[in-house]
Order: sequence, then structure tokens, then C-alpha cells
Amino acid sequence: MRFYLAAFLGVLVVVNSGCQVSRALKQPIPASACVGIQDERTQRIGEIIRDTMRREGIPGVSVAVIDGGEIVWAQGFGWRDVGKRLPVDTDTQFQVASISKPVTSLAILRLRESGRLDLDKDVNGYFKDWRLDSRWPDKPVTLRLLLCHRAGMVPHGFLGYGDSKAPPTLLEVLNKRKALADWLPGNYFGSVKVAYPPGSKFRYSGGGYCVVQKVVEDVTGEPFDASVNETLLEPLQMSRSHFHQPPREQETNNTARGYGSVKTIAYGGCWGVYPQEAAAGLWTTPQDLAKLIVAVQKAKAGQTTGPISPTIAEEFLKPQFDGWMGMGILLDGEGDNRGFWHAGGNLGYVARFGAAVSNDRDWVIMTNAEKDRFYPIIKAIAEEYGWLRPGKGAWEK
Repeated sequence: MRFYLAAFLGVLVVVNSGCQVSRALKQPIPASACVGIQDERTQRIGEIIRDTMRREGIPGVSVAVIDGGEIVWAQGFGWRDVGKRLPVDTDTQFQVASISKPVTSLAILRLRESGRLDLDKDVNGYFKDWRLDSRWPDKPVTLRLLLCHRAGMVPHGFLGYGDSKAPPTLLEVLNKRKALADWLPGNYFGSVKVAYPPGSKFRYSGGGYCVVQKVVEDVTGEPFDASVNETLLEPLQMSRSHFHQPPREQETNNTARGYGSVKTIAYGGCWGVYPQEAAAGLWTTPQDLAKLIVAVQKAKAGQTTGPISPTIAEEFLKPQFDGWMGMGILLDGEGDNRGFWHAGGNLGYVARFGAAVSNDRDWVIMTNAEKDRFYPIIKAIAEEYGWLRPGKGAWEK
């Protein structure tokens, strides 16, 4: 009887949340003060954003557009909290899920440049209180393999935990075995382990990035969020970004609440908590993420004054094992149309960015809904700013 009552109450919560979003989107959708130039182009893009939000049931959207290495326009639309009618603005933080991975990769490359890490060393040489077991001891797992999803690791991703209680530690995540999800096809949400011969094939793995996180913590002697903040986020002046799980109370004043039926059923609350920080734990804004992207673009062009060096940018954007995979980043296009991109989706959030390697253009879009419906917005941005047509998140003719 208790099971049926809990299920009934869960359905009511989902329906109520969906109705709240639906009612809110039937009213005029607010837009924040913009950063950069607001003109007829941005007004037309804004209408596309609002139309997409109404059609897809997305409560909040935040966007940034970079051209010539500068933010030319950034703006927030809709609500970060529908029930409280709190609007999204350009400082509103969103979970960006797997976009955490390329950010983690850049932090690793910074640590490597300082001589603290070797991309091709067996990672077991870094651990202080843990060991990565493998059935293939003659094929060591390295940071390069882990960052490029070539280490034979599973699982693909993680569901997260509710924000009402303390999540497990990283070590508890790494040591968990015989999870129910281990029996599901593809080991999508199961235990962190080496399931295939390292180096044998590409297999996208958030589990592999948990191992990367452990390397960072044991080498630096600091929690992952503190280490990456010191190594990468602070030097890039990404003041609205952090990996802390859950967000500290002072960090939640302008944070988007996640929406979606799956999230509501899984754990309700305002957002999920991900101790798997390197894989899925980044909170940020489009403007902050744009700072990182622009730093990579400028370093690739030869600028030596920023926190990202030309050597780091070259390694980051160099195809490693496949033409479409850099060091934790996805690649697309050729020649002048080369681009790099990534997407992310946690329960309650979806985010995506696409950037050109050679012409300092990029866009960043974040939402607090479980829907990847960005193409109309991307298309509008490309057309209004006279860019090449976007394809798969990067650029093609």
C-alpha cells in the first residue's frame, strides 16, 4: 500500500511541476538586461528562443555569443525558479553536466605543463589509498586514455543524488560494486571499472573521469573542486563557476533550479548532486564558459599571455586517436571550418557550446530542462551574425 501511495504522490509532484512550467510559459517570458549590444538581430534571436521555450516546455535559457574573440551579446530568458518567479539573468548558474569533461581536461593539461602529471603514465602510480584493478595488467590505464574515452572504462554516466542528504564520497563511488545498473545493457549507470582492454576502442565513460578526479586529488592533496579552481577557474577569472557538490549556500542565490519529469521522479529537490565532479559537476554561466573557450582560441592562435598556453591549446585540440576526438573535447570540420564542441545533460539541465578554431566565434547555451532542442537557436545565431552554417555543434559550409 505504501508503494502505491508513494507512486501516486510522485505522479502528483511531476504533474504539478509540469503544470507550473506550462502556466509560466503562457505568460510573457521575461528577458534580462543584456551584456554587449542589443539590436534587431538579438531581438529576432530572442523571439526564436521564446518560441522554442514555449514549444518545448523549457523554463529558462541563458545564451552567450562571441565574435572576434569578444562577447558581443549575452542574455537570460525565462525563470531560474518557476514557483518563485525568479528570472534568469546573465549571472545565473546552471549545471552543465558533461561539459565538465573538457574543463577537467584543460586543468589536467595545466598540471601536466607544470610537471606534476604525465599523460602516458599508469595512473596507479598516482594513487595514495586506492588502486584501479584491471584484467589487462599489460595494458596500463593512462590519463590520455581516460580523457579520450579510450581506457575501456564504464559506466557511461551517472544519475546523481538528491540535494536533501549528503552524497557518497568519491572513494565510495569508486569502490561501489555490484550495482543493480551493472546488469543493464551497456552498463550505463553501473560501477566504475575497466570493462574492456585499455586502448582497444572508444567508449564514452563518465566512470573514467572519476579516476581522473582521483588522480587530481591525490597529486595535489586538495579536493578536486579546490584544485581546479586554483589551477584553471581563478586564472581565467571564471568567478561564476565551481565544481563544489552540492553548491555552498552562498553560491545558490542565483542558481537555476532543474526541471524535468525524470529528475522529479528520481529525487525531486532543486537539483541533483554529483560527487563525480570531473565527469558532471560543473556549475557555470555562458559568459564564464565563453572566457575559457576564448582563452583556448587565442592560445591556439599563438597568444602566450593567458593562462592557457599555445602548447596546451595545441594538445587540447589535436586529434588523439580519432579525427573527431581531442583531449576531452569533440572536434568537427576541416581547414578554416575546424571547430570544437561539447554538450552535457544532467537530470534537469542541458547545455551545449560550439566554437571555431580559427575565427574566434562561438556560442554557448544553457537551460534548466531535460531537453536538447537547441538547433533553431543555433541556426538563428549563425544566420543573424553572418557565420557559416552550424553543424554538429561546430561549423561547416
